[in-house]
Amino acid sequence: MINKLLDRLQKVKSKSHGQWTACCPAHDDKHPSLGIKLTDDGKILLHCFSMQCEVDNIVSAVGMELDDLFPPREVNYETKGRIKREYFSPAVVLECLRYESTVLMIAAQDIVNKNVNEMDADRVWLAHNRILDATTYCFK
Repeated sequence: MINKLLDRLQKVKSKSHGQWTACCPAHDDKHPSLGIKLTDDGKILLHCFSMQCEVDNIVSAVGMELDDLFPPREVNYETKGRIKREYFSPAVVLECLRYESTVLMIAAQDIVNKNVNEMDADRVWLAHNRILDATTYCFK
């Protein structure tokens, strides 16, 4: 699709791999002011540095549509709706486990020294639940 676009523009000049400049077709451009970039995933990005022309105006001026700037995505219907999202890195989970085990160690020392109150008991339950959550998260 990038070649189709570049063929319809004037004064196209390659700047680097996947980047070009050209005259913006959405206004009377004498000097190239349109930046064009092809992203790694195949999307085409356009930006008019001179008149800040809207992308849909640029695309329609060369007889294309906005959809032409984006490659079609393959849809895997077997996994659609069941996307596994990774929210925490293993290092973050381990750091949480280390912190909560320290809380439990301090609570155990307080129990040995018979220096326990209700707030400590609540915090021990929280630590216990966080450790269970972390292990459950890791084995999903």
